[in-house]
Amino acid sequence: MYKMRLLFTSLIPPAFIILSVLGVIFLGIAPPTEAAAAGALAALILTAVYRRLNWPTLKSIILRSLNISCMAYFIAAMSVAYTGVFLRGGAGDVIQNAVLATPGGRWGVFAIVMFIYFILGFFIEWIGIFFIMVPILAPLAPLLGFDPLWFGMMICVNLQMSFLTPPYAFAIFVLRAAAPPELEVTTADIIRGVIPYIVLVMVALGLCVAFPQIILWLPAQMIK
Repeated sequence: MYKMRLLFTSLIPPAFIILSVLGVIFLGIAPPTEAAAAGALAALILTAVYRRLNWPTLKSIILRSLNISCMAYFIAAMSVAYTGVFLRGGAGDVIQNAVLATPGGRWGVFAIVMFIYFILGFFIEWIGIFFIMVPILAPLAPLLGFDPLWFGMMICVNLQMSFLTPPYAFAIFVLRAAAPPELEVTTADIIRGVIPYIVLVMVALGLCVAFPQIILWLPAQMIK
């Protein structure tokens, strides 16, 4: 009984944050950007409830948020600038025509698009991939007869592997930095450890291809 109560109470805080984000989206109160702010507010409330909200903590949160936001905006700005020049020069049409010429019909094109995103995940941070490649390849979805929402979410699921695939694997560096020194965990240990998760993402991609409603069911309910 004690363990069940402990489990229940430990699930309340993350559930509160998750519902604060997804709940306002599902109920139509706010779009995703504002929902992220609702999640930040929920986390701040929980920090206050646990009596850990003080000026040093708040200052650290603000500075880290500012640091991450500036980094993301800088990457986004440079990516958009690069993509603008790239598309203005007509290179986007060249890539689209080359991809559309892939044998195997629309599924052959889909496979090569997923492969391109997978390979880029080895070398480029996901924000850069998103801003550079989406304007070039996203228009292919309606041309191929794919649902644009499903196509976009498949790209997002694929991008999760960019966190895990070295040499540019953000999650690996985070885990390496967070690992206690006494455990003597090496980067090679972490790389071996993430391989099953890469496989799981690939399985998830396959399931979403076989059962598109995994992606489309919830948005359809929200549109109603």
